[in-house]
Formats: sequence, structure tokens, C-alpha cells
Amino acid sequence: MPSTKFKLFFETEVPDIDLEKFKKSLPSSFKVQKEENDIFISLETSVKDDDNAKYLIDRELDRHFFLACVKITAEIVKRTVTSSFSSWYRIHGDLPENIEPQVWNYELPIMLKLWSLAIDLHNEFRLQLLYYFHIIELAYPERSSYPDYTDSTSPPHPLTECKFIRHLVAHAGDVGSNQLKAYCRYLGIPEVMFDVTDRRYQSILLGKVNLLEEQAKKAIEKYL
Repeated sequence: MPSTKFKLFFETEVPDIDLEKFKKSLPSSFKVQKEENDIFISLETSVKDDDNAKYLIDRELDRHFFLACVKITAEIVKRTVTSSFSSWYRIHGDLPENIEPQVWNYELPIMLKLWSLAIDLHNEFRLQLLYYFHIIELAYPERSSYPDYTDSTSPPHPLTECKFIRHLVAHAGDVGSNQLKAYCRYLGIPEVMFDVTDRRYQSILLGKVNLLEEQAKKAIEKYL
């Protein structure tokens, strides 16, 4: 049977681990190997370089962290290596020609502060989603702004979808609401709140950041 190999990374330069106890804590299908100063784990998988194996590794490392408070991360050792580079930038603009002093209310300063906090959280997308929805609910506090959703074959109203995303990100456990269950069916995800161990689930919700950012921007523009 094929195997998938992972390299372990530690917070300290010298791995802080009792290797024999660590081996005993793992399932029999996990093979721990020490190569010079590096530690690797191999496990049997249905195909080589199986990305799904990371879930199995990560839950063991999360258990180890809880018990020993030693932070370990695992990276797959692929036969074929690909890399990517990403960067963030802002396009600066001018103030509008007809700009005037702002007429302030209770909501706008909070919304602007939340926008300022959210916009730079590129690596904390769950917090981004929550901040953007805080802005939206300040602008649209009435329940009537979020139309009911019953047909899982079509997308919800944008504001309703933003509310659903917020619920999924902010809570844990099974989904109880029939409307939220219908939305989970629409997305093709399990009827559970945000699962931090499911990489596909994370990817789907990550794809919703732009939706909430757009709706939050529209919400602020109502008051400017």
C-alpha cells in the first residue's frame, strides 16, 4: 500500500519531544523515523502524497499539544514540489471632489473602525468574516433585511448569505436551523458549524470573504 510522508516542525531549534512516548501515542499505521536532526512520520494511504492524510496527522499533533503543550506542525514531503507566491497591495485614491464634513451617528464610527481592523487580516479570514458581518448588522439591524431561505437549489439573498456565513463561523456543533441546513446543502458541506479540521470546508468559507467585504462596504457607504 502507498504511504504519505510528513516532516515535523517544532517551535524550538532542538525538537522537544520524548520520541518513544510519542511513538506509543500514535496508531500502528503511523511510522516515526528520525533522520539526522529531523523527525518524519509516514502513514499508509490509498494514494501517494494524499492531502487527506494531513487531517489524520493534525489531530494527533493537536492531542499531543493539549497533553504536553509542545507545538508541532507537519508538512507533507511531496515527490513533486510546487510553490506559489502571493502579495497584498492597496490602490490609493483621492478624496471625492464634493466631500464635506461628516454627519456622524452612533453606528458609523464603529463600522469604520471594524473596517480598518478587518481589511488587513489576510491570514485570519474567520475574524475578517466576523468583523465584516458586525458592520452589516449595524447597518441592517432589522430581521426583515434578511429574507428567509428555503430553496437549496438557488443562492440566498446576499445579506441572508452573509448572516449564514457568520453563524457557521461563530458557532460549533450541529446545525439546527432549517434555513441554515438548506444553505449547507447549497454549499455541499456537512450540516455542522465551521469545522477547522476540514480543509475543503475552510476553502469554501474562505471563498466567501469577498461577499462579506462587498456587503460591508455597501453598508458603510449608506452613511457617507
